[in-house]
This record gives sequence, structure tokens and C-alpha cells, in this order.
Amino acid sequence: MANYFFFFAICPLLAAVKCPNNSHYEICATACPATCSSLAPPQGCEDICEESCACDEDYILSGNLCVPFSQCGCVHNDRYYKIGEVFYQNGQCQLECKCTQDGEVECKNFSCGPNEKCKIENGVQKCHPVGKGVCRASGDPHYLSFDGRKFDFQGTCTYTLSKSCGVEGTHLQAFSVQVENEQWDQMRGKKKVSVTRLVAMEVYGFTLIMRNKMLGINGEFNNLPVNLNNGAVKVYQEGRNYVIATDFELVVAYDLVYHVTVTVPGNYRGKVCGLCGNFNGDKNDDFQMSNHQVTNNVNMFGTSWKITIPNVVCENGCEGDKCPNCDAAHKAVFSKPTYCGIIAAANGPFVACHSKIDPQLYFDDCVFDLCASNGEGNVLCDSVAAYAYNCHLAGVDVKDWRTPSFCPMKCFSNSHYEMCAETCSTSCPGLTEIVECPTGCTEGCECDTGFLFNGQTCVNETECGCYENGKTYKVEVMLTCGTNYNDPCKDANCRVQEECRVEKGKALCVPKFTGTCWAWGDPHYHTFDGYNFDFQGTCKYVISKTCGTLYGLVPFSVNERNDNRGNTAVSYVREVDVLVYGYTITIRKNQIGQIMVDGELVNLPVQLGDGEVTVLQRGNAAELQTDFGLVVTYDWNWHVVIKLPSSYYGSVCGLCGNFNGNSGDELQNPTGQAISSVIEWGKSWQTPDQDKDNPCWDTCEKNCPTCDDNNKKLYQTQAFCGALTAKTNNVFQKCNGKLDPQAFMNSCVYDMCLNKGDKKMLCQALDSYNQQCREDGIIIKNWRQTFGCPMNCQRYSHYEECASPCQPSCPFPKEKQMCSGTCVEACVCDMGYVLSAGVCVPSKTCGCSYQGLYFKPGQQFWADETCGRLCTCDTTLGMVTCRDASCSSNEKCTVIDGERACRPISYSLCTASGDPHYRTFDDRKYDFQGTCEYQLAGLCSQHAGLVPFNVTVQNDNRGSKAVSYTKTVKISIHGATLIISKEYPYKVLVSIDEVLALLPLDYNNELTVFQSGRTAVLDTVAGITVSFDWGSTVTISLPSTYQGMVCGLCGNYNGKAQDDLAMPNGQTAPDGTRLGDSWQVGITPGCSSVCQGPWCQACSDSQKKVYQATKYCGIIADKAGPFRECHSLVDPTPYMEDCVYDVCQYHGHQGSVCDAVEVYVSECQSRGITIHSWRTNTFCPMKCPANSHYTLCATGCPTSCASLTSFATCHRRCAEACECDQGYLLSGETCVPVRECGCSYDGQYYKKGEVFYPEDKCMKKCTCGENGAVTCQEEKCRKGEVCKLLNGVKGCHPEGEAKCVASGDPHYTSFDGRRFDFQGTCIYTLAKVCDDDKGQLTPFTVTQGNEKYGNGKVAVTNAVAVTVYGYVIYIQQRLPWKVIVNDELLNLPLSLEEGSLIVTQEGRNIVIRTVFGLKVLYDTVYYVEVVVPSTYQGRMCGLCGNYNNKGSDDFMLPGEKQTNDITDFGKAWVVDLPGYVCGGCGGQCSSCEPVKAALYGKPDSCGIISAPNGPFKACHSKVDPASYVSNCVFDVCATDGNKDTLCDSIQAYALACQGAGIQIQPWRSTSFCPVSCPPHSHYEVCADTCKGTCASFLQQVTCSESCFEGCQCDAGFVSDGIQCVPLDNCGCVHNNKYLTVNFERDLTSAKSGGQEITHIFHFRANAHH
Repeated sequence: MANYFFFFAICPLLAAVKCPNNSHYEICATACPATCSSLAPPQGCEDICEESCACDEDYILSGNLCVPFSQCGCVHNDRYYKIGEVFYQNGQCQLECKCTQDGEVECKNFSCGPNEKCKIENGVQKCHPVGKGVCRASGDPHYLSFDGRKFDFQGTCTYTLSKSCGVEGTHLQAFSVQVENEQWDQMRGKKKVSVTRLVAMEVYGFTLIMRNKMLGINGEFNNLPVNLNNGAVKVYQEGRNYVIATDFELVVAYDLVYHVTVTVPGNYRGKVCGLCGNFNGDKNDDFQMSNHQVTNNVNMFGTSWKITIPNVVCENGCEGDKCPNCDAAHKAVFSKPTYCGIIAAANGPFVACHSKIDPQLYFDDCVFDLCASNGEGNVLCDSVAAYAYNCHLAGVDVKDWRTPSFCPMKCFSNSHYEMCAETCSTSCPGLTEIVECPTGCTEGCECDTGFLFNGQTCVNETECGCYENGKTYKVEVMLTCGTNYNDPCKDANCRVQEECRVEKGKALCVPKFTGTCWAWGDPHYHTFDGYNFDFQGTCKYVISKTCGTLYGLVPFSVNERNDNRGNTAVSYVREVDVLVYGYTITIRKNQIGQIMVDGELVNLPVQLGDGEVTVLQRGNAAELQTDFGLVVTYDWNWHVVIKLPSSYYGSVCGLCGNFNGNSGDELQNPTGQAISSVIEWGKSWQTPDQDKDNPCWDTCEKNCPTCDDNNKKLYQTQAFCGALTAKTNNVFQKCNGKLDPQAFMNSCVYDMCLNKGDKKMLCQALDSYNQQCREDGIIIKNWRQTFGCPMNCQRYSHYEECASPCQPSCPFPKEKQMCSGTCVEACVCDMGYVLSAGVCVPSKTCGCSYQGLYFKPGQQFWADETCGRLCTCDTTLGMVTCRDASCSSNEKCTVIDGERACRPISYSLCTASGDPHYRTFDDRKYDFQGTCEYQLAGLCSQHAGLVPFNVTVQNDNRGSKAVSYTKTVKISIHGATLIISKEYPYKVLVSIDEVLALLPLDYNNELTVFQSGRTAVLDTVAGITVSFDWGSTVTISLPSTYQGMVCGLCGNYNGKAQDDLAMPNGQTAPDGTRLGDSWQVGITPGCSSVCQGPWCQACSDSQKKVYQATKYCGIIADKAGPFRECHSLVDPTPYMEDCVYDVCQYHGHQGSVCDAVEVYVSECQSRGITIHSWRTNTFCPMKCPANSHYTLCATGCPTSCASLTSFATCHRRCAEACECDQGYLLSGETCVPVRECGCSYDGQYYKKGEVFYPEDKCMKKCTCGENGAVTCQEEKCRKGEVCKLLNGVKGCHPEGEAKCVASGDPHYTSFDGRRFDFQGTCIYTLAKVCDDDKGQLTPFTVTQGNEKYGNGKVAVTNAVAVTVYGYVIYIQQRLPWKVIVNDELLNLPLSLEEGSLIVTQEGRNIVIRTVFGLKVLYDTVYYVEVVVPSTYQGRMCGLCGNYNNKGSDDFMLPGEKQTNDITDFGKAWVVDLPGYVCGGCGGQCSSCEPVKAALYGKPDSCGIISAPNGPFKACHSKVDPASYVSNCVFDVCATDGNKDTLCDSIQAYALACQGAGIQIQPWRSTSFCPVSCPPHSHYEVCADTCKGTCASFLQQVTCSESCFEGCQCDAGFVSDGIQCVPLDNCGCVHNNKYLTVNFERDLTSAKSGGQEITHIFHFRANAHH
């Protein structure tokens, strides 16, 4: 078969009226013109005239054509015949007559051949064939011969399918049908399988070729339909098939993919040969080779019919295990009715056809092909369609086998699928003159109303082509190419920037070069023609698209959308859309490893169509390639590059310019007019489909940052952007000659300046230049190290400077890729790992390939648009399997954020807020004050398709025992448990490994947690959303799919409020208390389910009246108030009632008012209702943290430093919140300058400088450093450390700790357990870090001041000071609830250094704790404890010793010398000398007589400590009582039996026990060591001095687990640091410090009643006044 070369024919544009050849239009032509058969018109007829076409001068009508007089035909027996027409006389077919050229009729004897019959059909009498033969090749290819022999043959050459043999000397026409097969790429090299790529027919001197939506006739491209030689050959489209039909009833149909059918008329029996056999009725001799011998070897048979074509390499068939086979597991899947089983199913749609065509063959072939293609959906549909088409040919039209979910037919635009389509029922004028419409119907696409069929597609009437000489011409002028076979390029009419090349004898126009356009950073643009400009718009713009006349070029459009990141003057590329070949492909920021195709999110790699579009990950970017040379690259962050072949020279427009070689005429708007300013130009290229939800702008309007000259000069230096252009020591120098760095340098300076020197801007600019240099083949080494620009590589990957651009990737990691281009800088998967949708996974855990897309293991997706066919990537079978499924009655099938799913029709909310007041899913309201742990909601009825979940809450009292608030919310779903607690503000505890994570967090792509306003929002793929404000309000949103399936405090969600108080046993609870009690799932120490005590009384009516006023709760329901627009949608009454209840319990405290109002505000805003400003300076003012400001309607999805995939699709409504200022972004809970942003790694966000350990064994230590990059190195834990989890942080933590105690006299016990007494009365270094391990340890010092006591021979501690983190904290004797910090007296509790340093009052003790494990406790009388973590082993000094686990060397002096003299040792550690002796007691040390010692050692004195059945017996095994007894006896003796000394000594042991977490029995009584407590308080062995404070009521305070004896405020009172006061007398918090009422210090006086203050209630308002 020759090499066919198509050229495009020129189509004349439609004229007003088109007349046939040799005729012209006349407005008044004769109604009966002259014809060859009657030269004169009938009498009287010439008087009538009508509008029509008349023959030209010297021409006359012959039939319906105008011919010269000399070409008139013959008149025979009163009938007219055209020249060359053959006819049979007498109705017997015994005489064949022909009208000759000279107008004579010549007749000769004739008889019909075998298998012919003389009859009239379609008005023509002749010898018509009897019967027909059908041969088919489909799929893999499977062949079925004319005589019914079935075989498979995998050759990939060109073969004769069927041709006429031995027709010489008969009246049969010669013909030949050939097929060209090719290796099936879907096999990915596993087995040799071939499919049909091209079908050719030679007949009547024409060569017709059908392939890939193209028809060639004798080397010329043709549109369908075509009519050759007055109907001798017709080519048209029927349903899915291209059909060639001849006038002797030979028909070849090809679906352009997979399935070829050849139908030969019955008169060719025994007169054909080829792969289709000889059509002689005997299938046994069908393997007849071209040499007429018969073989049984299919490969020999196939090869004999090969047509040799020069320079074409191909293979003939497969041998042995190279041939495909199918195992039982796969066969079982494919035999189901949801797969091939539909063909043979006894109750299936094809039943009517079974008797005509055996379904078994088709069923077998279908299973085979699905197996070979690993279950590809289109292969299934093509196989079933092949059976349907053959049934149609056999006269059986199968109805309804396609459904919206099973093989829906994709129709071309402006048409729709019909089971029985009549394609040309509405056709373009003139179409039916070329081919008559088929009489019946076939499944296919029918034009929509208002559109006409032009033979191939549906078009507007104005787009109908013209039909002339049997050909179809489109309304577009095409280029012509030549077919001069000696020099094919001679006539090739290539485009301006193309050159002609001859390949395989064909002329090929190839582009001369590739144009490149890019946008990066801010964005800085560089057009195809080299024009550089900056444009800061944040809308969606056309970056490049085709425009003007394309002359056969493929049209495309590339759009981009930009966004701001913390600075409105700067915008970045956020999204790139490519529209090509009817697809819309979207690549979005941070969606690494994924893209959207026509709105649906898919994993990379992706292949669309027949390889017309491929998208894969190259290096760190997504690269889209088209088969015509357009390449678009976007790094999912800030850099987009477009490459375009020069064939498009002058044929594009948009922000990349017109690509015409002239950089001076780029600024043209879509109509081609020149624009003077870049901003106006950019604006003109906005796309019509702007995002309505996110307003955008084309330029920065207000508060625009500027750049001063000093900064410009700084950033132009070689340490920064100047590095690009420096003349010496320039790493980029070798590229400067090829690529001018000046534009990059200018852009770099601009970005650095506007972003306040953000290092990422510098790295971005250098990277842009570096990447462009690589495009030019120049590789720059080590620039990242030089400038500190590491690349952020995710888990299981590492940075490579020169990596292959094609990395092994799922689904075919072993496949050798065709790779071109320079090496790339990239994160490359570690050994044994490969890319799977942007993430590195073990190479054995790849997912599945299906329909050109990649699916992750276990990933479920809908294969159709109606959610009727649910598919799963089944890794055991290694393929996608599908089953019939559907959405439930309360779901609908929708695509949101690119994911098609059954989504609930509605959602319902359950809320617990304030005290807690509960509102169930069905809107039942009740109150319940329990403080244990309760099930809020959970799935109670197992139901297929519903994801199980459970949400529990733990409540606590705050300030009043009559009121409880939600403290902790625990959510279990998708195999994870997450805890959001008041104790960890702005963080979440992931309880699988108990790790505390900053927000935002992405867990396994199934859960995301982020901060919206002042609320943590947990979103799940199951559609369940839980939010908690870290203070008191928790909300669960459940989809309607869970209706009636849940239980807990939120009710059963069945639409009926009356049965919501259902207990687990199914009975209805009488009230909220009983209900709450029944859903208790856990207890916490001291919790209760009911309020008991005098403080539980309800509010009186008079009190209620007071709090219903607008200055309290009345604002909620005020008809003219700020919430008036919400009243009609959210009834304010219940919210007002809740508010009054809470405010009453808190005696009008404004904090409780604010909280209750916020609940109503939040409900209104969550529904998108506008509320008006309601806070004032005196009513609930909101004070925001540093670098942020209050906004009434702040975005519900605040921009943060984190770049995690899942947050691209946040859809929360605005809420009042503190919003970061311009130039700042949210990093965890704080607003930081953009340059201080941290890193995103493995779904989590880390702050800059944060250290973490990603592996369980802490073998790898990672640090979040510069350029947002995480760097990891192998590192083991240090001495004294062990890898474990501590306070939610996994890492190398101290494996233990040591305690040093100074008590009473002072008696010292060192870290290493050495005991000694030392009575010095100065200030001494108790414990100090003497070696900070090269800066690895945090330094600190603990000093102790002593004073004389009792008989003057002993000393006790009168002050303790701790120096750490730059603070000096003094605790003074007998001054509880206060410390002096850097000379300022502050109230407790106190939190410094973002919670790294906490000082609290616990019982009678003041405790200082640091995040690294130091703890100092002082009872403000006489007992000091210093606890140091094991990391400080051997690195300490001072009176507490060196902590090296040896007590013998503890008396170490500052120079590391040893002494044995206690006085020398003590003196050596003096801090300062206030002028008197600092030694010990010298020679006058106290001693105790044995008689006294025995007396004080009795159980009614010091002996109580060690009494076997005494109050401390539980402690003896943990804390040895012996030393405490001897210290007690010594001290009591020294003070002559002083009762206070006795009590203080016993208290020292009580403290040591309680500090070790041991519960002791009451040991004090009214007669023995009684305690006198201040007013409104009482003594408790385990006193709560943390929760019951004003400070804990006003801000987040972390309370320790241990409890100590002390004075606790009575119910209804809280401690304000001096005394126990009613809640309404609490003070305020300023800069995280608690101030009492009327405290004045350079502040506006804080009024009583907390007016200025209390908006900080529960820490939640972010308000640090």
C-alpha cells in the first residue's frame, strides 16, 4: 500500500444561490427547459417562468446535469438513457444494453452469474446478488471470517483483510480492503496485543483511507460525506462508524478505534481471499495463504497477507508467553453482568439478538480484551458496541443497552445521544444530494434543536459547508499542500515560520523554532517576543490563545488566575487553565500531583484522547504537553512557562503577546487596538468567567507598599539580587551571555523591596533565572547552597541538583520513559520509592491506570456523570473494578471542588454553647451542666456507605460551680482521633501518635483542620464538619445521609424534636440532666453530672429583667439593633434566654454577656446574614494580638503561611475575627511578616526554626529553615534523652529527672541524693547550668536566700530566684499569688515566652515550670524543690551538686575543685555579700539531745511522717520518710519544740508526696497543725487553686495534674490573687498578665465590674487587652 499524503482542498465560501456546473441563476427561467430527450418544450409551457438555474448557452439538460449538445445520450423504446448507462431489456436480464458515446444503443446477450438473481430493487432492474457475507476484525484483533472461523492474530503490520480473487472474465468489480494494525499502547509492554489503526479500500481506481477521524481519497483529505462517480462509491458517517459503500453492495464500516466490518455481496462467494477467508461456505480452509496453500498456523497465515511497505518496522503475531492470557480472578470480574456478561445475559438487553448472532464469541472476545487492557472502560464499551452493531446489521436493533452509567455515548457538541438516531433528519442543504439518508435508524448522536447535520457534526446553519461534485467543503479556507511525488516539498505551502521536510516520502511542515513566554513571582511577564513587564492583577486573564484565521492550526487558550499572599501590592500565579481539544485542564496552586480535567480532580499522570494531551510531573512542576507542540508548565506555586512552536507565529494573542517577532507592538487589546498602559492592557484580557465569590482587582488600590532608594540599593548588592549581574565571583556568569539577567535582577529587587526582604523572593528570582538557563542548556551548580535557598522536599524524597526530568512514576514505575531535555533540579523519591500523585510511595504500592487516568490504591470514584457506576482501584487484582451503585434518596450526584460524589441534599447543625446549652440536630433545646465526658454524637446504626464517627465532649466549671463549659472535644473518624482542647489553643492533638500539631493540618487527605476566625474547623471527606472555638462553643454539621442513624446528646436527627431526649436504652429522659448522665462515656477526677449545692439556685424574675436590658442580653433581640436582619431567619429568643441564664450565674459579668452574644453572631454569620457593628470600646471590645486587627466580616478561610493542598477548596462564610495586617500571614496562631513564614511538610505546618522528628525512633531530626524548606539529617538522641512523646511533642526528651530539695534548716538533698545541712544566711547558687553542651541546653540559674531562724543557730529559705529565658523571677517568703519578674510585681498565674515559662500558685506553693523540664517549687515558707531533666546530667553545679549520679563528688567548687568542708562548699556558692558572715554556723552549730530527739520522733510529733498506719502511709514506698523525720526532729529541736516548725516540717513531706502524685490522707485537725484560711475560703487536702481563679476565668491557663493542700475559695467565689471575691469583682488581663480591679499603671483605670476587661473571657476573643 502506498504512503498516502493528505492535502486540504480549498472550500469556496457559500454564494447566495449555488447553481450546478454549466448553469446560471435566472430570476425568471422557463418552467419547462429543453432536454436531450425533448428538444422542444411542450405547448404553452414556455409562457410560465420561475426562479431557478438555467443551462448556459450551448448546454442542454441530460437528466439533471447540463451537458454540451454533443454529449446527449440515447432514446430507446421511448426512454432516455445517459451516455455510458447500462440497462437490461424485457425484465429478463438476458440482454445487456449500453448507451454509447455517439448516442447509439448497443445490446449483447447476458446471463446472471452464480448467487445472483434478476429482479427490481430500489427501482433498478439487474442481476442482484443473493445473500451476503460478513467478516469482522475487532479489538485485539479478533477475526471472524466470512465462513464463521474465529481466530486471534497480533501482527502489527499492514495486511489484506479481504480482496477480490479470480474475478477476471466476470462482471464482478475488483476491490481490496487493507488494515494497518499497531501495538496497543494500553498494554504498556506487558504482552503483545495489536489493534486496527487504519483501514484502506481500493476500488474503481480510488484509494480511500479511514483513520482517526480522517478520510483520505487518493492522497487528498476529504470531509464526510463523499459521493464518487455518481454513487459508485459513497463514504458517510453512520452512528459511531465511518462507512464506505459501493454500488455493487460491498460495505466496509470502521469505528475509527477498534472494530472493522466488511460485508461482501453473495455473488462474491469463492471470489475473495485475505484474512477474512475465501467465503466458500467451508470454514476449515479459511487459513488459505496468498500462495493458495492452506495452513493451521495463524502466524504463518497472517504473515502471508502482509503488505510490505518500505522503511516500516512491524511485527507479525506473538509466540508463547508473549501472547496475552487471562487468569481466573480477572475472568470472574469481567464475566459479571456489569461487564461483558451483559452481552450474553439471559435477561439482558441483547436477548433478541442471541438467536441471530451467537453472543458467546463476542463475550469471549470482550473478556479477552478487557483482560488485555486491564479492565479499561472504553474497551468494554467498544466490545459491547461491536456486538450491538453486528446485531443492527443482522436486522436486530438492541434497545437501551447504554445507560447514563453504563457506556454512555459521548456526543460531539450541539448533539445528544439517541438509541435510535436519525442523523440526517435535519441536515445541511445539499447533503442528501450526495448520500441518501439511511432508511432505518442506528444508535448514535442526533443534532440538538436549531442545529443541522453537515455529514460529520452538528453546526449552525451559517456554518453549513458546500457540497459539490460529490465532495463536502467546510466554510473555512484551508492551506493546500502538494502531492508531487518526486519532490513532495515543491508544492508544500508551509506557514511563515515553518520549513518543509520529507519523511517517509511525505512532505512535512515543521516549525523552525519554539517561542517561550513566562510569568513568575509577582508576576513578572516575559512575552514570546521578549517584552518584559509587571502586572499585579488578581483576576483571571488570558495569558495566550489562538486568534485570527488558523489555517488548520489547533485552537487553544491558556488562562491564569493570580492571588495575593499577605500583601496586596504583590500577586502570584494561583491557577492555570488550558483549553484545548475540547478539554479544560486546570492546574491549581498547592494541588501537587493533581490537576482538574473538565472540573473533575484527577491524579497525575494523565493521558487524554489518543495522546493528544498528556500531563505529567516533571521535577517539581506539572507539565502539559500536546501533540502539536504546545507545552505549559506550572510548579503548583508561582512559576508558569508556555512553549509554543513557531507554526503559531502571528496567530496568538493575550498577555504573552502576538508572537510576531516584534516586541514593540505587544500592548493590544482583544480587538487588536493598541493600549498605552500595562494595567489597562492587562484589564482588557480579563476572562468573562471571573470568580464571583472572590472579588479581584487589576492593580493595588490602597495601602500599597513602596520601595525606598536605600532598600533598592541594598537589594542591588551582590549579597542579594545583584548576584545575577555581578561582574566577578558570579555563579550565574556562564549564563549571562545567553540570557540577559537584567530583567530578572530588576524583578528581584522589586519583589524583595515590596516583601520587606523576604528571602523566598530572592530564591524565587534566582530560581527563575536558573530554570530559564537550563532551558538553554546551561546548568548552574551550587547556587542554592551559596545563597541559602534549599528546596523543600517532602517525606521519602531528597534534593538532586541534576535529576532526570522523567522520574519513575505510578502506575507503571518500571516503564522506560522517552526522556528529553536538560536535567532538572528537583526533589527525587528515595531508593525504592516512586511518585504517586505527587507523593513518594514504596514502588510496590502503586495504584491503577484506567481510561488514561491514575487512581491511588483503594481510591473510589464514579465512572459516569450520574453516579451509577462506582469504581475502586483494587490493588489485589491490580486494576480498577466497577459495580452498579447509586446515591441514596437523600443525596444527589454533584461535582464540588473537582470531586464527583453522592452529596447530601441538606445538612443539620447541633450546637453546645455557653453553659452548655444544647441545640440538637432536630432543634430541640435543653441545658445540662455535667462536667464529665459525654457522647455528643456518633453513628449508632451501622449502614453501608456511612463513615462511622464519634464526637465526645468534656466540660469543666469556670469560676462558678453552677456553670460548666465545653473544655475538650474529641473526634474519632477515618481511623484517627483528634482532640481540640481549651488546654492547647490554636493547636490540635492527633491521638494516633498523641502529637500536637499546629494548624492548618492535613491528615491523609481525609481530614483537614484549619483556623477560621477564632474557631478550629475540622472538615472530613465524609461531609461531617466539627468546629470548636477552644473555649465554649462546639458545633457539629452532619449531612442528611446520617438522618436517623445517630445518637448522643445531639439527638437522633430524624426530623422530630420531640424524641430527642432518647437515652442509650431507648427510653426518653425526663430532663437534660438525666439525658446527659445516660450518655456519659468517661470520667475525670472530681467530675459530676449534676449541680449540687447552694449555688445551684435558678435566677429570680427580677434578676432576669435586669439582664434582658439592651446593655446586657437585650442587644440580641433588639428590633433596631445590630442583628435585626438576622431575626427573621434565626429566632433570637432562645439565644437571649441562654444569655440571661449565663449572665445571671455570673452576676452580670460582661464576659459572659459577650460570649452569649457571640453565639448568636456566629449563627447569623454562618448563614451568610449581614450583621452590623456591635462591639464598642465599652461593650465587648475585641483586642487583637500583635500585627492583626479586628474585622466584622473577615474571610472564613484566612490565608496562612501553610501551603497545603486541601485548603485550596475552603468554602466558609465570613466571620468576625482578628485578621493579619497587610504584609503578615498566619503562622500557627500568630501573625508573622511574610518573610518569617515556616514550612509545610507531610500535611503539617511547622514554624520557622521549629525542630521535629518525622520517624518513630527519632533517627532523623528535621528543621524548618530558610526558603520554607525542611532540612533533615540522621541524628540520634543525646545522652540522657530518649525518643518519646511529651506534652504532644514527639522527639528526644529527657529520659528522667532528678530532684534537689532544700528544706527547713536548710537540709539539703542533692540531685545525686547526698544529704547535708548548711546554715549560711546569704544568697547562694542552688543550681546552675555550668556546661550548656555547646548551646544545646537552655541555661538557667536557681538561687536561694536564707535568713536566721528560731534560736539563731539555724537558717531557713526566705527567697528563691530563677533566671531563665532572660527573666529573673523572685518568689518571696510569705507572699503567695505574686512574683517579682524583672523588678515588676505580677499576679499569678503567669505565662511568659508564648507559654514556655509558666508560674502558678498550686495549693500553698508557687511553682515555676519551663517547657524544657525545669521545675522549681517554693512553699513560700521553708521548703524548696528544684527538678532538672536528665539532659542536664553532669552539666550542673551549685549547692545541689553536679548531677552525675555520684553523690561522693557533689561538693564541687566553682573551679571544678572538690572539698569536704561543708562551710567552704557553701561559701563558694555565695552570690553576693551583704556585709556579714556568709559561712555556715561556724562552731556554734545546733545539736539535739537524745531525750528530746526521742520525744519529737513520736507519732504525735515528727513521727507522724513515718507512722506505718499514719496519713502518709501510701507515700512511704515512693518518698523515703526517714530523712524528712530526721530533718523535722532537728528543726523542731533547734526551735525548742516550736509548733509552727513542726507543722512546716511535716508539710515538707506532705508536699514531696503530693508532688510525686500520691494521694495523702487528711493529717491536720483543729488541734494539730490547723490552717487558718482567708475570708470566703476553706482548707482542702487537695485544693484547686488553678481553675477557681479570676485569671483562669479570663484567659487560658494550663493547670497541672498534681494537687497540693491549701486554701480553696468557697463556691461562688474565685481568687483574684489577693483574696476570694465574687466573679463580678474580677479584674482584667493585659499583655497576658492578670491585673486586679482598680490596679493603675500607665493604663486607663480598670473599672469595677470588668467593663474594660472582661471581653477576654475564655481566651477566645484573642483579646489581650
